[in-house]
Amino acid sequence: MAPIVLAAHGLGLGPWVFSPWVQLFAEAGVELRPLSLPGHDGGSVEASFDDVVRCLDEAVAAVEGPVILLGHSFSGLAAQVVATRRSLHAAVFVCPLPPGPMHLPMRPSLLRHVPRALATLALGRPFMPSRSAWKELGFSNLRGNALEDALARVVPWPNRLCRDLVRPPWILPTHVDTPVLVTLGGSDPILDPSEARVVGDLFEGLVWRYDGLGHTPMLEEGGERMGRDIVSFCLAPSRPRVLESEGFGPAEGAGHALRRARRGERAKRRSAYGQKKGTA
Repeated sequence: MAPIVLAAHGLGLGPWVFSPWVQLFAEAGVELRPLSLPGHDGGSVEASFDDVVRCLDEAVAAVEGPVILLGHSFSGLAAQVVATRRSLHAAVFVCPLPPGPMHLPMRPSLLRHVPRALATLALGRPFMPSRSAWKELGFSNLRGNALEDALARVVPWPNRLCRDLVRPPWILPTHVDTPVLVTLGGSDPILDPSEARVVGDLFEGLVWRYDGLGHTPMLEEGGERMGRDIVSFCLAPSRPRVLESEGFGPAEGAGHALRRARRGERAKRRSAYGQKKGTA
């Protein structure tokens, strides 16, 4: 039985963001089922990070048979929490927010928009990034009609959820055997791949970086490269068996330190951090 892939979108987005990948997955015999997350109805309903985690957990529980949880951006962090609580056929984290406040990435391109966001959140209002912020960060690789279509669909970010993400939860997956794939955009203006790969360290998962892709690869030209690789992983999930001596795994970073402290000798297995090459 082919697994069902439940896909959770990022802040201000919706199920529509996965539309380019739905057909891609279907052609391989895999159902990609985009989810609607709490607080993303346009601003009338508030939601917390725990509400999102609960939504993903309930969606997984409702599926009969093998299920793969795919989370994008902040939902990648929520999916990480679910992966520590329940057994999954596999998990895929696309451009995921790393856990823990010390790992919150603060690139210069992101810092410019923080003061306005904090001021809005302090007033208790949902936050809607400016058009220029969307173009610079979330949709940095979109042009023309693709950009205008995306900008027309975005919704405000839930206030409570944003405040929860100021201090993301720590995650210590000490007994997780779920195969995990982390995919990162090499040109992501929000997440530095060298920082986000800590997620692969924590879950002893595969970490693949795609040069030329940004923070919303599903909508970008060339994003089908990542989509095809994710499909291949979903059809045959695997865990890396790369030893530290082979030179492929990271030997630094908080993820490495946490795993060594909690897992001892198991920390010798590292994420397979490779550049996925190919053309669009």
